[in-house]
Amino acid sequence: MQKIIITLPQLPLNLDSIKGGVHSALINLLNGFAQFPISIRVVSFSTEVNVEQIVSFSQSIFIHYVPEGDSGSHLINYLKNGKNIMQKQIADFKPDLIHFQECNSFFLIKPFSFPRSKTLVTIHGFALEEAKRKKKIKDKITWLINGWLNPILMPKNIIHLSKFSTTKFNSKKVTHDIIIPNAIKNIFFDIPQKDKTDNRLLYLGVVDNNKNLIFTLELLSKLIEQKIYYTLDVLGGFSNDDYEKQIRSYIIEKNLTNYIHFHGWVNQSYVLNQLEKSDILLVSSKHESLPMAIAESMAAGKVVLASNVGGIPEMFENNVTGFLFDLNNIELPLDILIKLYNNNEMIKSISANARKQAFEKFHCKNVAKETIDFYNLILN
Repeated sequence: MQKIIITLPQLPLNLDSIKGGVHSALINLLNGFAQFPISIRVVSFSTEVNVEQIVSFSQSIFIHYVPEGDSGSHLINYLKNGKNIMQKQIADFKPDLIHFQECNSFFLIKPFSFPRSKTLVTIHGFALEEAKRKKKIKDKITWLINGWLNPILMPKNIIHLSKFSTTKFNSKKVTHDIIIPNAIKNIFFDIPQKDKTDNRLLYLGVVDNNKNLIFTLELLSKLIEQKIYYTLDVLGGFSNDDYEKQIRSYIIEKNLTNYIHFHGWVNQSYVLNQLEKSDILLVSSKHESLPMAIAESMAAGKVVLASNVGGIPEMFENNVTGFLFDLNNIELPLDILIKLYNNNEMIKSISANARKQAFEKFHCKNVAKETIDFYNLILN
């Protein structure tokens, strides 16, 4: 039986409190691994614990929460404590392979902790792209440093989430690489499909300038002018006060108060409930890698209308299992929403196609199988 250590800092002790992103991606993957004969130890450097805590995820998967340190800086904690923590975990578990689920400054533990161990990484995001979006100088510098460190410390074996990711990272040092998307759990595929649309749009994720909620609100406003009435449920919190003021001012200015509902950060059960009620996921991001919200919505049998950026065009077939649009052309998503309005037949057709494609590409068991096969390739 393969023995794999997976590293991911700051995994919440309460897994129900996960808000998405790489933490959610890992938990979904673990659900897939649980269906195979493979032994997994997740090592999470955590500020929530003072002594190591071990949580059983399944019969062969255990999460080890290890105290990161108390310096107040993740980077300093990794440099100061990372080597001893990882060497202890490796000596105890004796893994065949170490799988990073986080890049950036966490990579600094690699050359000092296990220089001879076989390693790989899943690239979930791009530090230099993050640096462009940061407004505070301190944050920009941190992400720029991460962007410089990543190629230097990157393992020779890489899992990309998309073809788009391969264009962002291209190195001659790579021994093996593969494209495997994030996994989606069974519970999203189990959501029953609606019999009739009631024109409900859904927004999932942090509310910030990159996710570009203002574009969606412009769409709502233009639709109302044509007496096309959608409602929008926003599941996620604002990233900063300034953007929240901008959004709320726009809502008041355009008289959208009755058409948009903010739910804040919610747990997964709440997300599933809202997905069941919704008809269309609207994603108007300026930059994305491979959004889990799209994969989850497709699995739930929902129509996805998304901006043509990053890895999004690889997730579904335009006009067959979802719809793409250019942020510079607001008329296209406007026309699509007009066509979908009260259109039960079209929504059911696209939804069924989306769920079928999602099962093939994103179901956690299928993704776990692809990942295990890649492990075998590296080890053999």
